[in-house]
Amino acid sequence: MNSKFIHRVLAGALVSAMVLGAAACGSEDGSSENGQGGQLSGESGKESDGGASGSGEAQPSEGTESSEETQPSEENQRPEIDMSPLSISVSLTSDKDHSEANVAYDRLVKEINEYTQMDVTWHWTPSADYYKQLDLDIVSGNLSDVVIVKDNATFVKAAEQGAFWDLTDYIDDYDNLSTIPMTIRQNASHNGRMFGLPRSRTLARHGFGYRLDWLNKLGLKEPTDWQSFSDMLYAFTYNDPDGNGVDDTVGLYLDEWPGAWDIMMTWFGVPNVWGVDANGDLIHKSQTEEYKTALKAFRELYSMGVINDGSRGITSFVEVTEGKAVDEGLKTSKGGCGVQVLDGLRKVQTYFENEGLTTEDELMFTMAGYVDTGKGPLCYPTTGMNNMLAVTKRNIKTEEQLRRVLQFLNDLNDGVCMNLLEYGWENETYSIDENGYVIDFDADTKVANGIPAGHNSGFQNVLTYFTAEENARPAARPPYTSPIRLLEEQLYNDNIPYCVHNKGAGYVSQTYTDKGKDLDAIIADAQLKYIIGEIDEGGLDEALKSWWAAGGEAVTQEMNALYHGAGN
Repeated sequence: MNSKFIHRVLAGALVSAMVLGAAACGSEDGSSENGQGGQLSGESGKESDGGASGSGEAQPSEGTESSEETQPSEENQRPEIDMSPLSISVSLTSDKDHSEANVAYDRLVKEINEYTQMDVTWHWTPSADYYKQLDLDIVSGNLSDVVIVKDNATFVKAAEQGAFWDLTDYIDDYDNLSTIPMTIRQNASHNGRMFGLPRSRTLARHGFGYRLDWLNKLGLKEPTDWQSFSDMLYAFTYNDPDGNGVDDTVGLYLDEWPGAWDIMMTWFGVPNVWGVDANGDLIHKSQTEEYKTALKAFRELYSMGVINDGSRGITSFVEVTEGKAVDEGLKTSKGGCGVQVLDGLRKVQTYFENEGLTTEDELMFTMAGYVDTGKGPLCYPTTGMNNMLAVTKRNIKTEEQLRRVLQFLNDLNDGVCMNLLEYGWENETYSIDENGYVIDFDADTKVANGIPAGHNSGFQNVLTYFTAEENARPAARPPYTSPIRLLEEQLYNDNIPYCVHNKGAGYVSQTYTDKGKDLDAIIADAQLKYIIGEIDEGGLDEALKSWWAAGGEAVTQEMNALYHGAGN
């Protein structure tokens, strides 16, 4: 019997008890970006509410790319799967103690098993300890059947050694998983093979934010090009934008996160790690003229004093902990502009509202995705993924078992099941308002209904958030109404076509695997020293030559062999 038929019968029995919610919850498992064969810039703690190693947010697939890039198989081509319950184990992160099961937790586990026709044992590890434990489990071979993995060298090596299943040829046999866009599949691949299912993340997530009230007070125009952007930073630094008569503000407030430079480099046409040159070959960003042009522009900003450099009593960006620019610089009105993830910048406006400095409808702080340096609209994207779900070979030994596990992971992303995991049960954890939207109950009401806080903590981490249209959520939370939230969502959608993708994503250079940290350090060190004026252009050139000789040339050759070998 077709598995979807079974699930629809089960759904009919469960739907009255299942939540009808929307919007993906944030992940607790940390985050990483794939820097294959190039600099691993990463997404810093900028993604969290504060702190140096934030969690990132998994996002629904409509916030990434068009599903037109996917190529699902026809239904009649999908093999029949034995839907007898299969016992598997799943390791996830949660900072809620699930060791003492409660009735609501047990009920949730039971309904997940019923919906997916599985028998799942859930293993929970605090997010701060999860990857240390995973590394130990990889070495010992004591892996759960499904695990969250970072797309890093440790995982790749284990996959190449046979610890994880190659999922490449199976994904299109599943209605939800088949909607993963091709660009994101490439970002999740290693030399053309996928050993994990990417968890969706907003693609066009980066940009800059600035004090709109300061801009208006100083009579400045919207910063749409580099000159107006530079002029704004200068005025925010030297023209007393807060009107207190004290020289205590700076235009651009950064922290030690190097990703801010990557965001701004993209505006100058610098490749996202790897681009393609006029000959059709991969070229590392550091070897392009655009890279030097961008660094010169940043050096000029720094020499103008419009970046927090330690003067005027404002901490230098090299001494501000990664992820703290919003809290220490923008919310305190020391800085007028920041460059990072949009959801982090949006919180500046929310903070001002909560402090009573402005209202929801009167923006003090606003955002944009890019400035045009003459190259047109260009945005620095995420990889469209927030870590991956991998299937291990320890107990899942046959192709039939693998297909059963993939069916399980696929069906978790049916809308009705996602809503159960995230929001619970109607009339117990939420209600449906007159417009058909989900309204969450407060914690006291849930507890009174026998649903303690955190009973579902961590379950969102097993979702990929890629869902076929026919399996969409039955109902949604109310749409955002605040102007800053609406702007954030608009930028996410409008800037997708302008995202500059890493042309080398998915290819793994052996030299980079062996020497990548050292090679990246050469680039990062020279870049920083050049921007702050510790070395001149000659010193930068020498560092780039050193990178090339130390392995950059070999990496470039290996990347091109793989790139052209794939038919490019």
